[in-house]
Amino acid sequence: RRVLGVLDTPIGPPQPQHPRPLPQGGLSIDLKDVSFAYGSRLDEADDDTPVLHDISLHVASGQHVALVGPSGSGKTTIARLIARLTDPTLGRVHIGGLSLTDVANDELRRRLIVVPQEPFLFANTIEYNLQFADPHATSQSMFDSFAELGLSDWLESLPLGLQTHVGQRGSALSAGERQLVALVRASIVKPDVLVLDEATSSVDSLTEVRISRALERLALGRTTISIAHRLSTASRADRVIMLEHGRIVEDGSHLALISAGGKYASLYETWINSTSGIGNE
Repeated sequence: RRVLGVLDTPIGPPQPQHPRPLPQGGLSIDLKDVSFAYGSRLDEADDDTPVLHDISLHVASGQHVALVGPSGSGKTTIARLIARLTDPTLGRVHIGGLSLTDVANDELRRRLIVVPQEPFLFANTIEYNLQFADPHATSQSMFDSFAELGLSDWLESLPLGLQTHVGQRGSALSAGERQLVALVRASIVKPDVLVLDEATSSVDSLTEVRISRALERLALGRTTISIAHRLSTASRADRVIMLEHGRIVEDGSHLALISAGGKYASLYETWINSTSGIGNE
């Protein structure tokens, strides 16, 4: 019965009865008085503790916003709400001026792409995994996407190029290389909105440079929400949102928040000291 219950679970969020098309071009994002609770697995109302509290946030079209904060502060939940992987308990999320609940799921998935922290790759070639994003993508369009992200040199370093097999769940590639394939896969779709959960796995310095360079190029001109685990990513964003206990505690540019000397400045100083210590060792 439990297995059948899982199989009967609807795929994706409820479809709107009368979907409205998103405007062409860049898309803004708005969270309006959003609160969210995951709910109790025991169906006990007492356990429905909110993980987000009255979040209001406007992200202009083309702006790159980094979400930072300690574990459990609500960064991933905000990203999930923006991608409509779940709906808010209270409040509304808008994209391009429309409520997400009024946008057809297939259009939302074309216009907004999520690159998760641990991207899933099928046990096949790089080309196959890229065509999962766009079945009609040609080899030339794939080469062009690698070039646009500054990753042609990495592709050329692989003995079989696009025909390189990635192994089960991408096991033949390093964590950083799997992230590179995921970024190219997102680039092929040419979305208007990106939601990026930065990989925290340790990668070699060259791969880290490639990931950072590809992220910058992929985000250029697109509305981008980054869950920033490395604060070097936050420092390159147009705007930093500092979260704590499900609330926005600071909002501004990297330099402005550093000058303010608040929680973000303290977090950044701690991160700088820790990374400097690793480098010295």
